Amino acid sequence: MSYSEQMLDALESGDMAKARDDFQQVLAHDDDETKYNLAGELYALGFTGQAQRLYEELLGKYPDEDDIRTSLADIATSNGDTDKALKYLSEISPDSDAYVQSLIAAADVYQTQGLYEVSEQKLLTAARLAPDEPIITFALGELYFSWGKDEQANAAYSQLISEGEETIAGVDILARQASTLANLGQYEEAIDAYEAVAEGALTIDDRFSLGSLYLQLQEYGKAAKILQDVIDADSSYANAYLPLAQALRQDQREDAALTVVQNGVAVDDTNPQLYLLGAQLALRAADTDLAKRYLQHAREIDPEDQTIMLAWSNLLLQTGEDQANIDFLSAIDNSGDIDPQIYWNLAKSYDHLDQVEKARENYLLAFRPFQAQPDFLHDLIDFFQSTGATAELKAALTRYLALVPDDDDMQARLDELNDEAD
Repeated sequence: MSYSEQMLDALESGDMAKARDDFQQVLAHDDDETKYNLAGELYALGFTGQAQRLYEELLGKYPDEDDIRTSLADIATSNGDTDKALKYLSEISPDSDAYVQSLIAAADVYQTQGLYEVSEQKLLTAARLAPDEPIITFALGELYFSWGKDEQANAAYSQLISEGEETIAGVDILARQASTLANLGQYEEAIDAYEAVAEGALTIDDRFSLGSLYLQLQEYGKAAKILQDVIDADSSYANAYLPLAQALRQDQREDAALTVVQNGVAVDDTNPQLYLLGAQLALRAADTDLAKRYLQHAREIDPEDQTIMLAWSNLLLQTGEDQANIDFLSAIDNSGDIDPQIYWNLAKSYDHLDQVEKARENYLLAFRPFQAQPDFLHDLIDFFQSTGATAELKAALTRYLALVPDDDDMQARLDELNDEAD
């Protein structure tokens, strides 16, 4: 038995001290072919330092063996030394049998640096030199996928699938194509692709994507089942809690949705949208205290989010805290784009506090964006009626009834105004 074999046996049994001793014997006694094979085994096992030492020794003896250079470049890349990796690869000439592999390796290095255009040119050159090599098509697909060029990525994956390729470098090609289809907004096609993946081949990320796709297509029951499976498989998968709660809410299972939110914020307390949804669900469950706590957390995480601001304002309105609502909304910076709902909420609070002129001012600021919304017009009608603004009341009633012609109460109010005018 060679010292290389003894070292591998020691590593398998966990005897690191013996493995270190055996490695020294490998360096001193094993032949070069055995060392080369051991280097590959060690690299695959993650012992890159020992693999590098063997490859460097061999390259010194066999400087024309460019396969060794590509292996050393791979190790340098995995160690984060991209300059060293590119130096090894640049030493491989175009007439070398390893040149195509060096182009693929260089493309990977440039991709890790975010130099997608350079990486693409390397791979396109490799594709011209070896047009029938699936690994190059796969590398192009992965590059385009990372680059956000989903049309090109989809084309590459489709070519591989048409050629009968199912898995390359541990990646299920059909699952990867499903991801690109989802990114392209082709949700039904993406689901078909995911469902065609062999059983057990879907990663937890794939299952999360599939559940999210069902949510997009409003198939809430299926979405909830798959996303729950994701959490059951890994309760620390923080991204799954929000879409699961959304699916359960839409599936009319609000109590279960609130439980999911409560579990989710225990896993990840940095997602303001999860707290916002939890507050909405808590209000539906008449738990005002919990809603307040969740909205306070959401505001602490993202104090500039106007959706969260408005949710807090709506809660203050609901609990009758009108002065607090006015103080809160009045402090918002209105120098940029401002949600007109803020004016509507201010108007309601000023109206509740009998501050008529300020209520009128804010109703008028909200009028243009909300003039076609019956709920807003309903509030406006009540305000004009309470303040005796007959002309404005009649105009608002007319506009409202054009939208809701079967509202008998509003029609009666308009008829009364017309009778009084006669």
